[in-house]
Amino acid sequence: MKRLLHIGTFILSHLFSAYLVGLCLGLICVQNKWIDMRFDGAYFITVTMAMVIWLSCIYVLIGERLPNFFGAGKTFYTVVGLSTISVLFLTDSLLFMPAFLTRKALFLTNKVSIDQVNMLIVMWLVIGLICLFFYRQFRDIEFKRNIKKSQRFGIGIVSSLMAVFFTFYLGNTSFQEVVNQSIEVMNKSNVEAFKEYIRSFGPLAAVVSGLLMVLQSIIAPLPAFIITFSNGMAFGWFWGALLSWTSAMLGAIICFYLTKWLGRPIVERVFSKKALGWWDHFFQKYGSYSILIARLVPVVSFDLVSYAAGTTTVTFWNFFWATGLGQLPATLLYSYLGGTASGLVQILFLLFTITIALIIIGILVRPHFKAST
Repeated sequence: MKRLLHIGTFILSHLFSAYLVGLCLGLICVQNKWIDMRFDGAYFITVTMAMVIWLSCIYVLIGERLPNFFGAGKTFYTVVGLSTISVLFLTDSLLFMPAFLTRKALFLTNKVSIDQVNMLIVMWLVIGLICLFFYRQFRDIEFKRNIKKSQRFGIGIVSSLMAVFFTFYLGNTSFQEVVNQSIEVMNKSNVEAFKEYIRSFGPLAAVVSGLLMVLQSIIAPLPAFIITFSNGMAFGWFWGALLSWTSAMLGAIICFYLTKWLGRPIVERVFSKKALGWWDHFFQKYGSYSILIARLVPVVSFDLVSYAAGTTTVTFWNFFWATGLGQLPATLLYSYLGGTASGLVQILFLLFTITIALIIIGILVRPHFKAST
């Protein structure tokens, strides 16, 4: 019980501080008319508080010491103090603007009034100040350390990138529309529509296409072949293939190092230990060839292979050449077929790649069968 009290006090004190920092940044945006017209600063509150909850859950989940998000004790109190002073200095009306930004940040615009939000803020200030009072006693609480310093650094990098992305996604309507439209067009699996969508970005078409390929490689369960086909149609088979191959490689490398950075303890909580044990055995038995086979078979998830490889002892260079070689045939063929590929051609290509993969599997497995007999 005491341990839970310590954890709760620690997290609430940082959550309160994150609220003050987010509110301060939001008020700065409001003060600048040029920024305020293009970016909704209220969502700084949303993202800063969400990141504290996210990091706290990760660190508690893996049994690591709770992170001190604002550095040492003096730094922590300095951040809290400066944020409080900035809020008071930047706010013309303490009874309206903080409540207005807070209500929007918590997605309560049509549900509660400004007066009700002000009451919630007063309650939150009382809770936050109480937690800050006890923070010094609990800030050095230790948990079992079982991850490396590089992995903690990786968690910080990944979380920072997530914070930047979601801040712009929530705060900038144009960026949000671009992301939503990209996912919607890709989910329709319409090559012609996606090609026109990519071309609509003009000189930035190749950059947008590359970023979407990386995005689908990391987090989005979207069909990569749609991008590859569209690149072949929009940029020609050679440049389209080059763009698709390099961006897919970049996405695979990011997935590989994400699991290296975040560490196996986190991956074990996302996937079962039994599944990871199967991947360990498979990779140890066939080494880089296992990655090559998985890349050649279209039905095997590209993302899953990249993430799973990061949890094994497979070196980066073995992962790199196996991934690059394994995805090259599909990339070249999809890019070449482009807009002329009919449904029948796609089916034939699928059967062809599965056949090639089965031949390779047979070559690798045959010696083991001979040895057993």
